[in-house]
Amino acid sequence: MVEKKGLIVGIVALAVIVVLLLTIVLSYNSLVSKDQNVNNKWSNIEVEIQRQVDLIPQLMQQENVSMYFEQGLLENITSLRTQWLNTMADRSVNEQVNFSTEFMVQMGAFMSVVESYPAIQSTDTIRDIIVELEGTQNRIAAARIFYNDAVNEYNTAMLSFPNNMIAGTFGFEEASYFQQGQ
Repeated sequence: MVEKKGLIVGIVALAVIVVLLLTIVLSYNSLVSKDQNVNNKWSNIEVEIQRQVDLIPQLMQQENVSMYFEQGLLENITSLRTQWLNTMADRSVNEQVNFSTEFMVQMGAFMSVVESYPAIQSTDTIRDIIVELEGTQNRIAAARIFYNDAVNEYNTAMLSFPNNMIAGTFGFEEASYFQQGQ
């Protein structure tokens, strides 16, 4: 009888250990999956911002564009383009988010000036680049929504029990939302 109780206690203890290990493994894998989804969504934003950044030199090569713009606006856009290239080397998402917010503000100012001067839009090359810039801004806005959804899902999973204990143990950190005007 004592042996049966010992066997039952051993089986129960083993079952508890297996359940705990399974919970840890499943929680860890879920967090890794959600973290990778956040990284993937951020990569989509990077691609679109890089596309926008790559269009700037093409636009600036058009001689009749520069005469309509304030020198400060052109310098800001060019400077932000350089900053973006530097943040790509550093791979700091927070710096990239800060940059992209400022870049979007400057591009909004740029697009406002373009709309104010119909003569700028008269050449086919400039018009095509402006259409590409506008399309890219729309894709960035959509990608931001998908990124923030992925961040929300990841952060919620990470802060929920028992994932919060696993996240702390394995060094998972909350992801930053991409907010306008950060």
